Amino acid sequence: MNQYLTDREQNILDYITREIDRTGISPSVQQIASEFAIPSPNRVTRYLNALEGKGWISSHGNVAGGITLIENDRNYRLSLCGDVEEGRIDFKKRF
Repeated sequence: MNQYLTDREQNILDYITREIDRTGISPSVQQIASEFAIPSPNRVTRYLNALEGKGWISSHGNVAGGITLIENDRNYRLSLCGDVEEGRIDFKKRF
């Protein structure tokens, strides 16, 4: 799940996440196409396939609610050099 997304893939993923948070249901292919002015539903399907292949979503066909976010998609890893205690980060130089 650490594969990089294109700008368009990231924008679509963000939209899907917002819609699920807002309505509890993922948008349909047609809704995504409309939101991003994508003329072809097939192109949206390609973006969804790319997101699925990179491990960000699971897509269950061309229906509203057919997209599921993968459990860890909202967790991001950040490499730190130093100690973390009580919400504070003590950065140490590594040279």
